[in-house]
Formats: sequence, structure tokens, C-alpha cells
Amino acid sequence: MVRAIRRGSHDNGSMNPANVRAVGLLVFTGSQLLDAAGPADVFDVANRLAPTPMYRVRLLSPEGGAVRTSSGVSLATEAATPARLARLHTLLLTGAAREAELRTAALDATTARAVRAAAPRLQRLGSVCSGAFLLAAWGLLDGHRATTHWAGAARLRQGFPAVRVEEDALYVQSGRLWTSGGVSAGIDMALAMVAADGGRWLAARVAQELILPAHRVGNQSQYADVLQAQAGRYGALVDWARARLTEALTVERLAEQAGESPRSFHRHFVEATGQTPAAFVEQLRLQAAREQLAAGASAKAAARAAGFGSDTVMGRAFQRRLGLSPAEYRRTQGHAAPVGPQA
Repeated sequence: MVRAIRRGSHDNGSMNPANVRAVGLLVFTGSQLLDAAGPADVFDVANRLAPTPMYRVRLLSPEGGAVRTSSGVSLATEAATPARLARLHTLLLTGAAREAELRTAALDATTARAVRAAAPRLQRLGSVCSGAFLLAAWGLLDGHRATTHWAGAARLRQGFPAVRVEEDALYVQSGRLWTSGGVSAGIDMALAMVAADGGRWLAARVAQELILPAHRVGNQSQYADVLQAQAGRYGALVDWARARLTEALTVERLAEQAGESPRSFHRHFVEATGQTPAAFVEQLRLQAAREQLAAGASAKAAARAAGFGSDTVMGRAFQRRLGLSPAEYRRTQGHAAPVGPQA
């Protein structure tokens, strides 16, 4: 750490504005501290490790001044005026821990107008965690792929049908728009931005400095047991299905296990999870297949263990859900740098 600081430490006042990307982190009352602090630290470490400084980070809020986060820690911020937003290269909106505070932020018409006006000039516009709801509410995610914290993915999809929600992703890049899953996934997204700006070697060094995995790509799932939690009342059914992925898991069989009629089960399951039973089973199989591939299994072996009819069927599911082939996914688990999925 000491060696790295000596090698790359820079006086912010000496930064050449022409070579430095201005990054704004927009926080609101009730924002989660890590949503802002995580990316900010990634950019700060990149500045210290890069041959020359790359970023100038600014904490912004609707009115400026001290902003109290959900943890009780207050952040000193500058007002997110149109003039300040216009000078940014990258703007990231943080999420809120409580829905009421998120709704209040979304209804801030002045900030909404300022962000909308700045959006066309920004090189990158993004969000961390539930900050995606703000971008969606302001119409900035329409027609784009996006993600958010897994617990809010169904609400984002239902509330904003013009947004192509990918709940099973750490972060998603759709052109100039970047969105990330829950809190710590914002760090992965920031690392991907560093990789895009300064190269994979720099992102790997930053991750090493912060004692983080350097290869958590955007397509990687943001959860391990989230599918069970997401199922709510059907958590026991998920356990049952996981143990039988190589068997036929039809709606009728799942409904029988749940003690409901097929029609009622289908309706209740969609209400509980935001997905059809068939889509949920496919997601369970994808999770199992990813674990197999990450452990070194071949595509055929992974498909067989996860209950896919063939590696061809599994490949189609990978492309549809994750935007890459099983072979590409397997490579990311061992060697890829943190570069997110492209539009």
C-alpha cells in the first residue's frame, strides 16, 4: 500500500483538466453510503496507480451541503446545478435504502430536469443499486437494458415496461448507460469503467489494491441464494426443484408439489417472483450450469447436470439471458478482466 501510494500519489490541484474525467456521484437524503463510497474509492485508487491522474470525483446532491445517508453518516456535497452537470464526463446516481426516500428523490422535478438536460452530453450516465429507479422514472432507461438490486428487479420491470430489466447481472452497459445491482456491485461497475478508460491491467491493479476479485464480469450473477429468497412463499418449492433439475419440472408437477391447481399456482407464482414457473426453472438451471462451468466442467457435462436437454438448448438460454455463450462464460470465470456486457 505504501509503495503504491508513493508511486502514484498526485496532487489533485495539479491535474490537467484536459486529461481528467470529471465523475459526479449524485446522492440524496437516505442514499446508501457504499453506493457512493465504493465507486469513489475505485476511482481514487485508479488515480494513484495510473501513470497520470484519470478522475476528479465530485459528490453532488440536489441542494448541496451535508446530506445524511441511510447509515447516519453525512456527506459534504455540491449542488447538482445544470452548469456542474454539464461539465461531467460520468454521472452516477446512488440508490436509497428506503422506498419512501427513493420516491421523494424521483419526484424532485428540478433535479430530474437537470439530469435530463445533461444526459445527451455525458459520456456515461449510470446508477448504483436502486438508483436505476430514478433513471427509469425520468425516462432515461427507456429502450435500454438495465439492472438493479435483485429485490427490486420485478418492481422495476413492472413499473417501467420500456426498460429491458436483467435482474441476473452484477452490472449492465447499454451504450452510454451503465446500471449495477446491489450496493457492492457498484464497485464492480466502477472497475469496469476503469478498465475501459485505462486498460485491464489498471483495473486488475485497482482490484488487487482494494483486495477485490478482478474478474466479476457484468454477466455474473449478483446472488447465490437470491432465487430462493425471491420466491418468498415458494422457497421450499425451490429447494425441491433444485434437487430435481435433471427431471421434467412442468407447471403441473410444480403445482402438485405446491398443493395448488396449475392455474392458481401459475398466477400466484408470477405474483411472488415476477416470473413464470418455466422462466424461474430455467434460471435455476442456469445458476447450476454456471457453477458447473466455473468449476471446469465441459458444456455437455454442465448441460446434463443442470437439466438442460442438450448443450445446444443450454447455449440458447445463455445467449438469451446472459448475452454470451457457455464457452465465453467459462472463460470469464478464469481470465477475463472486469468488462461489462455491451449493448
